[in-house]
Amino acid sequence: MDRLEARRALDELIAGRWVLSYEIDDAGAKTYTARRPVGWTGHGNPHTRLEAASYRELFGVIARHTRDGAVPAPRDGGPR
Repeated sequence: MDRLEARRALDELIAGRWVLSYEIDDAGAKTYTARRPVGWTGHGNPHTRLEAASYRELFGVIARHTRDGAVPAPRDGGPR
């Protein structure tokens, strides 16, 4: 993940467009996930779920997911 991707992912998280968590399966392996916040009405599917094996990989997945340039405005008119 390059700096631009990292910045894009952090912008998405700071703006409140994703909620991060992790799940542990029966074998003890963690899967890191990003989901849209409850009540999401912004750009994209409100039921989107992204997965990765680490937080670093998850940031890359988030950045690639928003790479198409369709970055919505911040919620509540906050700074970008």
